[in-house]
Amino acid sequence: MTTATKTTITLHARQKEILHTLYRFRFLNRIHIQHLLHHKQFNRIISWLNNLTTTGYIKRYYNPKIVTQPAFYSLGSKGRTYLRECREYSDIKRTVLDRVWQEYKTSTQFKSRCMAVADIYLSLITLVQKTHATLVFKTQTDLTGIHYLIIPPPDAFFAIKEASGNSRSYFLDIFEEHPTRKKLYDRVQRYFSYYEANYWQDHSANTFPNIIFVCPDTWSLRYLYRKIQYRLESADNLNFYLTTQELLRTRGMCREVLQKVKLQNE
Repeated sequence: MTTATKTTITLHARQKEILHTLYRFRFLNRIHIQHLLHHKQFNRIISWLNNLTTTGYIKRYYNPKIVTQPAFYSLGSKGRTYLRECREYSDIKRTVLDRVWQEYKTSTQFKSRCMAVADIYLSLITLVQKTHATLVFKTQTDLTGIHYLIIPPPDAFFAIKEASGNSRSYFLDIFEEHPTRKKLYDRVQRYFSYYEANYWQDHSANTFPNIIFVCPDTWSLRYLYRKIQYRLESADNLNFYLTTQELLRTRGMCREVLQKVKLQNE
């Protein structure tokens, strides 16, 4: 992790955009940032990232022993200060910015999960461009402050409105590697309890979102399928879809990688 200097710089529009993007996704690598900014010149992105790192606006994480893993970034203390005072972005929540001080302490798996959310978002952008649909995507940061959400909140929420006018929405949960059976089962139970308590239904005019679980391996997927299938007998209006991290890495987020959990008699 690079030690930042105390230099203050004048930020241009693209650098401000980098800060805002890191605020939303928390951890991103250079490739994510380049695609999210829709910028073709990677050397320009690297120059901006180096400048923001050395001046303390962002933090850089890099392990030279793992050459296959690119450097990744999070907000730094000066980035936090800038966004606290910034009037250009109306979605900034000041209480959320305080976590900047603890970002470096988060686990490697959590950092990877944040970057997996970015991968899925970029994949969805490609998907809707092909189908001429419209995408609304909310990261966990964007969802902060919505009191009727499930606790803990999903890693993301997104909605796709097709050209025909049909709209579908989803909660996205990504499980970290080697989850215990209890952790998997508890999350399933929490969604069923949330649905049955009508928190979403009482506060939103939209139908209850479909639920996507991203599993680290096929064992977790099979376990979740069985547990969800059993519980669906009492709440068959819920729709669960399962996939694996490997499928998303190789094929992206699309209908073909999602396995719908069905009732036993279907």
